[in-house]
Amino acid sequence: MIGGNPGSGDRLPSLFPVICLSVISHTAFTASRMTVSLAAIQMKAPTVTVGLLLSLYALLPMLLSVSAGRWIDRVGTRVPMLLGSLMLGAGFMLPTFWLALPALFGNSLLVGTGYMLFHLCIQKLTGELAEGAERMRNFGFLAVGFSVSAFCGPIIAGNLIDHAGAGVSFGAAFAASTVLIVVAFVLLQWRWTFTGRSVLQPGQQASSGRLLDLLQTPELRRLYVAVVMTSTAWDVYMFLVPIQGSRIGLTASQIGVVMASFSVATFVVRMALPVIARHFTEWQLIGAVQLVASGVYLTVPLVNSHYGMIALSFVLGLGLGVGQPTVMTILHQVSPPGRVGEAVGLRMTLVNGTQTVLPTAFGGIGSLLSLFLSGALAYAPIYWAVAAMLGAGGFSAVRHRSPRDSG
Repeated sequence: MIGGNPGSGDRLPSLFPVICLSVISHTAFTASRMTVSLAAIQMKAPTVTVGLLLSLYALLPMLLSVSAGRWIDRVGTRVPMLLGSLMLGAGFMLPTFWLALPALFGNSLLVGTGYMLFHLCIQKLTGELAEGAERMRNFGFLAVGFSVSAFCGPIIAGNLIDHAGAGVSFGAAFAASTVLIVVAFVLLQWRWTFTGRSVLQPGQQASSGRLLDLLQTPELRRLYVAVVMTSTAWDVYMFLVPIQGSRIGLTASQIGVVMASFSVATFVVRMALPVIARHFTEWQLIGAVQLVASGVYLTVPLVNSHYGMIALSFVLGLGLGVGQPTVMTILHQVSPPGRVGEAVGLRMTLVNGTQTVLPTAFGGIGSLLSLFLSGALAYAPIYWAVAAMLGAGGFSAVRHRSPRDSG
């Protein structure tokens, strides 16, 4: 058994089952997000409603991530992962049997919260399995797993929506997510049970310090600003690509291919990350992420073909694919002892804050802009504003030197 008996001392799992569980849960999650967007569009819901649905994936995680991180620091990862998988399963099953807007809203709340618990545990376990360069390698492998799941999720959902048959296509896509999370739950119950408290040594208690104490570290403050900017780049992509693809006449399968090309690129760059990391500092990599995303978002509104969207999505994936493992490596390096789960939770709070606010804001702004602009250019001001923000942040990050670099 991977993990250990409760009375036999705390032990960590190997990296392989952690990545497997991450791939399974994230595949289900990404398939659900895409399916919710396209189902709402099919129901003729206004853009602002589509944005609200995606925002609700992040609402409760935004409010609960820090508390959840503290809880995981205290009790370990097994119980939170089991609870998270139960919430995910319930969220996927709801629109499987009742495809209506209220069910989509219920899906967004349950799936977002359940995945938050699952994801916090995955990130915490991965960081605790190694230190130094090995930690960057582990987060690189985990990020490769995310690339695989981000590729599989949209492809599975898009093909089921297009080919499962009229009246059952969206339900079939949600059912596929349900099956995946059942597999994860069975593995957790059967063999892959993570019981270790991991970061806490025997007799050590999780810190009860104030949340704001985490921000007393200048490097953490700067890192969290970078987290918000990089998360914004992801959110623009996840929200506007299905909408823009629909506006230029792409089918669900074609939109799935566009989103999958992003995942292929993240896979490629993450496989090369151990080599790339030997030649650049972490902050140089974060700056490059933001600059590449800025260039892509300047160009996206000018492209209205399937292959053009695929190419831009691939380039964006090459940039953003480096971001997550780099951020998580710095986070584990500079977090106070015994508060890694809490620090990861704060990162997730910020990420989910952007995912809660931005889709609804983009939806409302997009609905307003569409009254004055037509076609793909209706969203051009949003793309260009985000490009300007990322460009400024990228230049700042490239010039930054951490205390470790200067020492």
